[in-house]
Amino acid sequence: MRRSDPGTSATHWRYQPDETPAFDPAVFDERALAARGALEGGASAGRGNTFYFTLDGYPLVLRHYRRGGLVRHLSERRYVWTGLERTRAVAEFEMLRTLHADGLPVPRPFACAVNREGPLWRGSLVTHRLPGETLAERLTRGELPAERWEAIGQCIARFHRAGVWHADLNASNIMLDRAGAIFLIDFDRARRRSAVATRWRAGNIRRLRRSLEKLGERGGRGVDNTGFAALERAWRAGLG
Repeated sequence: MRRSDPGTSATHWRYQPDETPAFDPAVFDERALAARGALEGGASAGRGNTFYFTLDGYPLVLRHYRRGGLVRHLSERRYVWTGLERTRAVAEFEMLRTLHADGLPVPRPFACAVNREGPLWRGSLVTHRLPGETLAERLTRGELPAERWEAIGQCIARFHRAGVWHADLNASNIMLDRAGAIFLIDFDRARRRSAVATRWRAGNIRRLRRSLEKLGERGGRGVDNTGFAALERAWRAGLG
């Protein structure tokens, strides 16, 4: 469902009308959530744009779209308006809604907001929070057993068989829940691509390996060559 105010300065909301908990625009404002006592903190990694909160007993995650690199010094949260459907907030919300409906292991989307300010926009996304921890967090406590690496490879293969290209497949965007399931998160700029192509799929795997190498450079666990080899074998087998 879409809600919007008219004019070139407008707020657009998108959410499911039968969603639980009921939609509340306050979910896009961490200060309002803090005033209610609903805010539980923010992610330790990233750009300080992710916040954890609970609404009516449901754990949720708020993420504001923010620029990285040098361009952030010009405009950290504002992007050029080229149409509502082309905003990163709506695109990711719709991507998650489709992937979740298809049974792929992703966070269930709750709502997104796009605030248009003339020729610019800024936006936010709220998803249901997954229990567990990221692969990067898990590796701080020691190596994974081979079967967990294999499960990660199988999970990635499921997305690749469906033609889903993850724009930033790294160790912080792979979730391991408490029951042992694997999820992918953060589908900003993700796209559907040809499922028979090979270059983009291999590129995802190389990007993941580089992120693990960077963890090692920063003093973390880094790449376990044996474990990553198990991941790659399971990924290739999962592609069929």
